[in-house]
Amino acid sequence: MQKARITLALSVLLLGLASSMAEIVAPGNRPVPPGHHALTHATVVTKPGVSVENATVVIHNGRIVSVSTEGKAPDTARIWDMSGMTIYAGFIDPYVTDAKPLSTTMTQSITGMEATAAGKPGFFGATGNERDPGQTGPGSGLSTMKPDFHVADDFSPKPDTYEAYRKQGFTAVALTPSSGIVRGQSALISLGQGSPNELIIKPNLFQHIAFDPQAAKRDEYPRSLMGVIAAIRQTLADAQHYKATWDYYTENAKTFKRPAYNQALAALQSAMQGRQATVMEPGSVLMIDKAVRLGAEFGIKPILVASGQEWRRPDLVKATGAQFIVPLILPKAPKMPSDSDWENVSLGQLRAWDWAPEIPAMLQK
Repeated sequence: MQKARITLALSVLLLGLASSMAEIVAPGNRPVPPGHHALTHATVVTKPGVSVENATVVIHNGRIVSVSTEGKAPDTARIWDMSGMTIYAGFIDPYVTDAKPLSTTMTQSITGMEATAAGKPGFFGATGNERDPGQTGPGSGLSTMKPDFHVADDFSPKPDTYEAYRKQGFTAVALTPSSGIVRGQSALISLGQGSPNELIIKPNLFQHIAFDPQAAKRDEYPRSLMGVIAAIRQTLADAQHYKATWDYYTENAKTFKRPAYNQALAALQSAMQGRQATVMEPGSVLMIDKAVRLGAEFGIKPILVASGQEWRRPDLVKATGAQFIVPLILPKAPKMPSDSDWENVSLGQLRAWDWAPEIPAMLQK
């Protein structure tokens, strides 16, 4: 019996040593901080126009648990005194391409408002005879039609990739594909630091379509705005036919030949059936109506990306009733050596600079 008690005591001792050693960290290393925090004595803006004074914000494992007035911090929370500071909700940028805000990528097109990009014709034969390599693997025959592309597949940011966004108060962005006509699917990502697996909040966020005649290579179709719209319409019609064919095959597998697999057309099904929102870039105010009517033809109600030209035809904007993603574009006036040089600036450019700050308010109205 005494031997048994000694053995038991030794086992308890070894277990105690093992548990205490598990808490020991190497010299110079900080212990892992607890995930429980309380931000006290802050002014918290919970939504535009609504603020809470002397508030306590409790955060647990990265999630906001509560915002209360003069609330008591939990005993297990690490307390941070935020006296004299104001806490806002994080901003979300709904349209970021290649880690650049849309306002950066579109400024040139806004300042050069007079010239609408229509592309240069690169093919003059019958459709089907043009040289078009398309994409490798199963998919569309046109390289610009890639609805099966996912930005999440290539998402691997460096620690400082989104530092500028974080400093401006952004906590998440919709990372958007930037090339092609039917461009593929965006992803909602967190701007924190960590592995891509942890930072991707929602993959397959939106399907993106752009009226971009410059998307195709010089020897590819389409290279005109008319060709772009025709190619989009054909792709969406093919997606409808693809689903109908597979549905028929599923019900008649014994008598009907198995259809060919098309990864691009399969990827469009969520958008075509309303399970995934579609974002369209008309490129100009005159194409807004075309984008809405094109979407309606296939049961899609697109979210439109504003071009900055909406001040030209507010009647078209109002008639669509569409939702807009609005870039905050504030183009700078060019530096002119002398006052007389301003005579060479077109009226359209002057009006674009004058209207730019008012576009969001005009669309809201």
